[in-house]
Amino acid sequence: MSGESPELMLAKASALTPAEQSVLDQALTGAPAREIADRLSVSEATVRSHLSSIYVKLGVSGRVALLAHFRGAEPASLPGETQAPPRPLGASVTSWSWGVVAVLEGAYAVYLLSSALAYGASQTTWLLIIGFGLLSAFSTRLAFAIRERPSRKRLAVSLGAAVGHLAFAIRGIFIGPEQPFLILGALAIGIGWVSFRAMRESRD
Repeated sequence: MSGESPELMLAKASALTPAEQSVLDQALTGAPAREIADRLSVSEATVRSHLSSIYVKLGVSGRVALLAHFRGAEPASLPGETQAPPRPLGASVTSWSWGVVAVLEGAYAVYLLSSALAYGASQTTWLLIIGFGLLSAFSTRLAFAIRERPSRKRLAVSLGAAVGHLAFAIRGIFIGPEQPFLILGALAIGIGWVSFRAMRESRD
């Protein structure tokens, strides 16, 4: 049983932000983080961040203790939340890989742009600057999307994106310096393989 008085519990709850209070209200229904995210139209990562903050402010160790804190019951196992399956390793690797690719693509775009501004550039170089910039933005968005919710659909998008990057790299070998495109092609092949394996791990 919780040894805290109702007044102390309310005082602690008053320290929560409006967003945290909304998450708390949903969490007290026993809904898992993904369902809460859908109900509040936010990302699952945002929900988990709010939950972590709530646990700290209320002085509880997790979801089970949170429910016991407000319901005055001994902690018990909750279906779907405490026994949630861990994030597939392949999905995590895929997410981080796209993050690395995004950084490399962005850095190369900046390098080409700085050279173009300093010494001038051909139309092909400007096209490469635009191309790498767009790829960097897409890779960044894909990395965050997979990290937030590593669903089978998003992993399929990852596989398709890897094929697209590989095609871009092959085409780029004939119009620009070979080394950056060879590196990009190798990364695309690796990410495509990891994405395919992660799709097999995913259950949704």
